[in-house]
Amino acid sequence: MDVLPRAGVAPAGRREALLAPVTTEPELSHLLTNWAALDADGQRNYGRDRPLESTVRVQGGLALVEGCLDSRGSGVADTATGAPVTRGVARNAVRATLLRGPDGTWRISAITYPATPTC
Repeated sequence: MDVLPRAGVAPAGRREALLAPVTTEPELSHLLTNWAALDADGQRNYGRDRPLESTVRVQGGLALVEGCLDSRGSGVADTATGAPVTRGVARNAVRATLLRGPDGTWRISAITYPATPTC
């Protein structure tokens, strides 16, 4: 999803508008809070994760996506220098819960990274 990387580097005042079409609570607030903390520390996200594999289970208006990402091209960087502070791993397990809104649009309500970080 290209919106998340774009929102992460957007000015703080634009992030919610970018995220609202594709996220819902509690993930919307979680993302905004995390990016505000990065801003306060003089850091920002960089790069993008590359999906390697995924499964989707849908039950009514709820969908669970479990997958594996190549996160080596993403992480946290120093805002002033652009130098990476962290770098992702080659195989990063991820789970996303999506809810279908009254308008029929699927929105991310939670993103988690399992305790076993590889997949």
